[in-house]
Amino acid sequence: MKLPELLCPAGDKQKAFTAFRYGADAVYCGVPLFSLRTKENYITEDDIVEIVDFAHKNGKKVYVTLNNFPHQSIIPEVKKYLKFIAKVKPDGIILADFGVLNLANELAPKVPKHISVQTSTVNSPGVELWQKLGVERIILAREVTLSEVSEIKKVCPKMELEYFVHGSMCMSYSGRCLLSNHLTGRDANLGVCAQPCRWNYQVFEQSKIHDVERSALLEEEKRKGEFLQAEEDFHGTHIMSSRDMCMIDRLKGISEAGIESLKVEGRNKTPYYVAIVARAYRQALDDLGNGKEFNPELLEEINTTANRGFCHGFLDGRPGKDGIQKEENRSTSAKEFCGIVRGWKNGRLEITPKNKIVEGTEIEFVMTKIADDFSMTAKDLRFNDEKVEAFHGGNQNGVASIACEVAVAEGTFIRQRTANVSHKA
Repeated sequence: MKLPELLCPAGDKQKAFTAFRYGADAVYCGVPLFSLRTKENYITEDDIVEIVDFAHKNGKKVYVTLNNFPHQSIIPEVKKYLKFIAKVKPDGIILADFGVLNLANELAPKVPKHISVQTSTVNSPGVELWQKLGVERIILAREVTLSEVSEIKKVCPKMELEYFVHGSMCMSYSGRCLLSNHLTGRDANLGVCAQPCRWNYQVFEQSKIHDVERSALLEEEKRKGEFLQAEEDFHGTHIMSSRDMCMIDRLKGISEAGIESLKVEGRNKTPYYVAIVARAYRQALDDLGNGKEFNPELLEEINTTANRGFCHGFLDGRPGKDGIQKEENRSTSAKEFCGIVRGWKNGRLEITPKNKIVEGTEIEFVMTKIADDFSMTAKDLRFNDEKVEAFHGGNQNGVASIACEVAVAEGTFIRQRTANVSHKA
């Protein structure tokens, strides 16, 4: 079986290199002005040049995003950006707007065109239309089922298909939401979504139903007796917030359906998130290529990242009530990200603490392959060469180091066990 590529998010240069290091075949990134991610997205044009150069020297790929819907006032900037992309020569441009696609064909004719999930492509006639317009890859809508993927591929065998397999889902069709614009004036289609669907809302019409302490029933006026239950706990209610998708245990069927690229959502997520998800999916793909059964321990690895609970998205059809998040955005893992290795010299490991690390705590090093992870006791903690009992996350004004006989590579993530098995990650 030819394995699909593993495509990971890169909200900044560090995340791009982290994704490559931990197993990604490709990354997608873009400057904030032209992306559907502006918050926590710090990519510059110089960064794109560096990322593309690194990728092409190491057999990797980079796809540049221009997938927002630009208004007339910034079309001159769009043209400049497309000329820049033509010079950099990434492996694809991700587009959503018909007009921008037309400009891309004119100004960057040699760069492959990929159509964004924002276009809501869900059928073969849509794919055939894009193909006539010079598109080489379609990022299918999240709402497309696995059986539909197979049918689309049969009708359009020459079109590359990309499919979201991990990360956040949106309450609106393919993410085309108006709620943020309505409530905050921040347009999701210009990359500044405030994510009001994730906010905590309060229920005032209350009754005790199915032993739920605080709940309400919503009824649409023409659908009598068809109730939608809004449950509330001390955090509030999350009736509009979907669970996250995770399809790591279904890669065999997805690959057999004809998907060329497996896409991970999360340009706003942390480098630690990128590392954990990338290496888990990398192992799952490699195991698949070697004829091995799926290893359920990989799901435990995925759960060490912050999540809203997982489901298979629309893979088997509409998610239903199990696809709605009812709890706070938390990880249930007993492992907590706590630092990054910055260097090793003469038996000491210099680190950047990201959470509190106490003398005597068992810490674990997140290597590029899960089988290579190892643990040790944090001992002889020093800050600016002075012995201390603990490091504290956020204290960057100095050098933190611990005794370590192993020369761990720079950039390796460190985590520790925590007594609280329901913490924010």
